[in-house]
Amino acid sequence: AFRNGLVPGASAFWLLADIENELGHPERELRALESLLAVFRSDDDAAVARLWERVATLRERLGDQDGARAAWKSAVGTAPDIPELHRGLARARLNAQDIAGVATSASELLSRFPRHVFSHVYNGHMKKALGDRAAAAASYRHALVLDPGCGEALYNLAEMREAEGSASLLTQATGLVNRDDAPAADRINAAFAAARILDREGSFRQALDYLALANQWAQSECKRRGIRYDRRAEEAGVTRIIRDYPRTVFDTAIGSLPIELVPIFVIGPPRSGTTLIEQILSCHSEVEAAGEIIAARRCESEFRRARSTAGRDGPLDPANATDAELLENARERYIDALFERGLSGPRVVDKLPANYRIAGFLRAMFPESPVVHCVRDLRATGFSLYKANFGAHEPWYHDLGDIAHYLGLYRKLMSHWQAVVDPPCIEVSYEQLVANPEKQIPVLLANAGLPFEPACLEFYRSDRPVLTASHEQVRQPAYTSSIDHWRNYSEWLGPVTELPAR
Repeated sequence: AFRNGLVPGASAFWLLADIENELGHPERELRALESLLAVFRSDDDAAVARLWERVATLRERLGDQDGARAAWKSAVGTAPDIPELHRGLARARLNAQDIAGVATSASELLSRFPRHVFSHVYNGHMKKALGDRAAAAASYRHALVLDPGCGEALYNLAEMREAEGSASLLTQATGLVNRDDAPAADRINAAFAAARILDREGSFRQALDYLALANQWAQSECKRRGIRYDRRAEEAGVTRIIRDYPRTVFDTAIGSLPIELVPIFVIGPPRSGTTLIEQILSCHSEVEAAGEIIAARRCESEFRRARSTAGRDGPLDPANATDAELLENARERYIDALFERGLSGPRVVDKLPANYRIAGFLRAMFPESPVVHCVRDLRATGFSLYKANFGAHEPWYHDLGDIAHYLGLYRKLMSHWQAVVDPPCIEVSYEQLVANPEKQIPVLLANAGLPFEPACLEFYRSDRPVLTASHEQVRQPAYTSSIDHWRNYSEWLGPVTELPAR
């Protein structure tokens, strides 16, 4: 009935969006939906909000976290009495590392929908990010009282090392895994929860069985949404990056910033220690932490498009007037993005692991900025990725062969950067850092251009909110138990075991 009431042009956009959805073209579907929303008005607020929900979901799928947040906000503003829309906005804010936004969502969910299970789940997430573990656990337990089949609450409770009642949690998790009628997301979370508990108990073979189930189901969900890891495309992408950034790129530098703000970029694959290094640096009095923001990657994408439009191709050349101007424009947009988050320096840590792919662009854009590369045994990194339950799943996380392939390309690209980038990236060994923080942290600070401050040695005392998967580790003193933990599973990890240590 809602569609029948649309003006003809709007009906055409809706039909086009449905066709593009069937064909598996999310970008085109998104454009059709946004055109649809621009040309009609309706009194059916719930239906309009559902359209915004569809736009938000597509933007999440396409990796546009800022666009997803904006679409979810429009959905909530149109129909504020639908709890699932508030949940979507909370998730988008969590994925975008929007601390204040997550706090707002958690408060609104609790006040508007106190009997809704995810009101308590997101309150738990917020408390956990703030380091209030007791309050977080209480919120997750409350959620499980409301819905014993809530896999997200179950996993987050099982993740806490000191969680009480591990035996009952394991029973609850395995029961949910075996429920064929349970939603896929809940079964995935439950399988990861069971694996986490069994791993702590030393039941490694059983833990791996649940990890395999969790990753198999998560990979199936990715494929259902049209998300696949394309090895050939990834290889081609790395080849293009190496081609476009030869050593000559760094022979010429664009002009210095007219303001006293120096980003410190922390890069490396996920689970390599990037959050730990960010936590250490953020304890310095001269440093602010931006978290995992996508500003640099967005600037790089816009730079490539602008460069193509200008008729520039091949290796970047900062000595070329057009390339230099485009780099300066990109840098200005990046600084604007920091200012929009209230970050003004004098040092700002930008910690997005995937930025290792654009390390050359970062150096070209900010010739004087430190780029800290977190180096960890690739076998340990690969296993840690396989057992991690990330909120937003990348397709290569869920297959040991894909993990090994991805990390091999990462190693190839980082070898290139270390050979051509000038000055080179600052390499920090995760293993050396956790084994001897008193020695390694002063070296890290000095290399990043910062004077030593004792507070950085006590990084685990910081009350800074942490929303990444490493929130547990950075609230404890450095420990070495995770260095060789992968060896408990080595006989079953196949291609990951064959990766080099470096």
